[in-house]
Amino acid sequence: MPDAGDDDLVRPHVEPGGPLERIFGAEDDRKGWGRATIRLRTHPLHPMPRVTQADLLLPNGQNPLRLAGDCLVVGALFGVLAYFPLLLVALTTTVDLRIWIAVAMGAAGLAAAAYVFCRAWSPDTRDLDRF
Repeated sequence: MPDAGDDDLVRPHVEPGGPLERIFGAEDDRKGWGRATIRLRTHPLHPMPRVTQADLLLPNGQNPLRLAGDCLVVGALFGVLAYFPLLLVALTTTVDLRIWIAVAMGAAGLAAAAYVFCRAWSPDTRDLDRF
């Protein structure tokens, strides 16, 4: 069984002349699943990016300007995400909660930005041996 890091295309075993051959095609079929554009991931309309573990890591503290930008972006996104649950609360009450919502959004954004800054500036090196 291939592992998740295997680059080979995984396709089921298809008996020649069987009912699955109509769906999956044969190995040598030019228009089936075995064609080169699917095997090599070169289709021009659907390029498949190669995502590695390095793409999923938090930014490190080598460039302070980029780190500040990343913190601002993450903080703004978390502030916007915090708006929707707060809106549900505001819709169920008759009290004006505009100031409370703005403060809560700012606090959520500030907390997220501070978390990204702390994790990136002094990364946790205990689990690096797993990667």
